[in-house]
Amino acid sequence: MTAFLSALVLVTIAEMADKTQLLTLSLACRYPARQVLIGVSLAIAGLNLIAVAIGALAGRFIPVTAVQIGAGVLFIAFGLWNLLAREKPADPETCEIRSSRFVVGAVALAFFVAEIGDKTQLATISLGARFEGSLWASVGVWAGATIGMIIANSLAVIVGHVAGKQVPERLMKRISGGLFVAFGTWTLVAALV
Repeated sequence: MTAFLSALVLVTIAEMADKTQLLTLSLACRYPARQVLIGVSLAIAGLNLIAVAIGALAGRFIPVTAVQIGAGVLFIAFGLWNLLAREKPADPETCEIRSSRFVVGAVALAFFVAEIGDKTQLATISLGARFEGSLWASVGVWAGATIGMIIANSLAVIVGHVAGKQVPERLMKRISGGLFVAFGTWTLVAALV
């Protein structure tokens, strides 16, 4: 129970205002909320399973700096892509909610890539290493981290869905792009210092 509660509290707090939560918010502005939440939840469950396994087996051998540098570069690239996109939204006054049969998979993949090397993943790896003594403790870490991230990202889906109806898509893209560049830069600086 300690492993579960530790992971739940730590990861929920760590995920608040995190770059992947902002990604979820941005995706919920463009796609149906249910599909975004399903995709994000699938990615979270898989990522946390991997993180707990790595932490339980060999957390101290992970080249964290290399992962952080790669993640920083990806975030800056995502941010620049949003900032430099030239496409015009169909209706400049609202964010267009698009439907597609591939949304869940695309969201899961985007979230999976964005979360690699993230502080919540590193926290989950650390918790996996700390509570690696038993299978039940590892399951507790996985469940706590997964539920915590789903709670935080559910809030982002709700805010993104509501904001998507009120905030112009161009403004959402600029805010999202700026935040990704900032977080990417922050990640690179943290990795290199």
